[in-house]
Amino acid sequence: MEAGMFKPLRNKAYRSLFGAQVFSDLGNWLDFIAIQVIVAYHWGLGEAAIASVIIVMGIPWVIIGPLASVFVDKLPKKTFMISCLSLRILFVAGLFFAPNLYVLLLFVFLKATVSALYDPARQSAIRHTVPEEELPEAVTLSQLSVNTMKIVGPALGGGMIALYGVKSPFVFEAAGFLIAILLLLTLPKIETEDNLLEPQKTSYFKELSEGINHIFSSRILKAAIILSSIAFFIIFLYDGLFIFVAQDLGFDQSEFGLLVSSVGFGSVVGALFLGRWTDWKHKPIHLMASASVISGLLILGIGTGVMGLFELPKMLWMAGAFLLGILASAEGVPYGYVLQSETPRKMMGRVSAAAMSLQTFSMLVAPAAGALLAKWIGVSGVLMGAGIATFFMGTITLIIRLKQTSGKAELNNFGS
Repeated sequence: MEAGMFKPLRNKAYRSLFGAQVFSDLGNWLDFIAIQVIVAYHWGLGEAAIASVIIVMGIPWVIIGPLASVFVDKLPKKTFMISCLSLRILFVAGLFFAPNLYVLLLFVFLKATVSALYDPARQSAIRHTVPEEELPEAVTLSQLSVNTMKIVGPALGGGMIALYGVKSPFVFEAAGFLIAILLLLTLPKIETEDNLLEPQKTSYFKELSEGINHIFSSRILKAAIILSSIAFFIIFLYDGLFIFVAQDLGFDQSEFGLLVSSVGFGSVVGALFLGRWTDWKHKPIHLMASASVISGLLILGIGTGVMGLFELPKMLWMAGAFLLGILASAEGVPYGYVLQSETPRKMMGRVSAAAMSLQTFSMLVAPAAGALLAKWIGVSGVLMGAGIATFFMGTITLIIRLKQTSGKAELNNFGS
């Protein structure tokens, strides 16, 4: 395959979009540690304060993003994304000067709100600039940026705090958003259906419901969003308990970072592999379901290890974490492709915002449920339950998809 997964980068519009996304994603994660350090160490606040930061960060993705997505679909994408990035610089300045938790929470909320509006616009811009045959590679590159910056951002943020002080990540974050703006200025005008057709007056709620109805009318898109949302819920059941998992497996404080990095590194390698080998695009749900089956067994294995039923060298636990990262990409990349390929261009903002709302809701509810379950059945019990649930979710989805596929094949044979 010529140029492989980097094919879409020959497209000037996508190159500008992707470059802006890299710096935008980096900016999103640079302040992740800085905010927690300020709240916990500088202000001496406890778990409730950290939880409030995470909840305030997630609420715009669940509520405001979907409600505003109708306007996102109609507005000029380039101007809108540049405006969002400009506002993010302003709100990062607010985080820098925040004197207490309440002011900090206000700017965390405002920054998350603009991020929740920027992402559907970016998804829509990809759909309008990349030809259909290059969508798998474009989505893979996008996923690669997200996964890489989840590792690089917090690590860089931690390094900056050590070198330049606790508020330095905010300065570099603002600089990243500024570079993203400069890259978007090189983006050619994106021609959308709304640019080309006469404007039609339709009600706000009708347009909002069109996006939601489209999800339920497309079997493959509905399956991908439901599968992805349930997977997010299960992952975040135990994600907050991961530090206790590491302790039970014998990892000390300095080694915990290695275990987390192994997952992140695996997700990057997985995305690179899927960008090279794109045959999965013919059966994306099959790949997502198969990844769920294998990762379910892996999580169950880690759970039994935490329970103390067997012991492994730390290198093997890290290898398991690395494999978990690869499998996460095998679920995330096909999901991104289905979202793009199964959604009409004019609805991209609405559909992606609705899907993100479901996923973020799962991510917000799950940690509290995981903490309650851990008190009741222990960390190992939560992991084993999550593993079993993931395995059965993947198995049931796979059986349903295989039956649907064989049913279609029989119908085609009958017709011929």
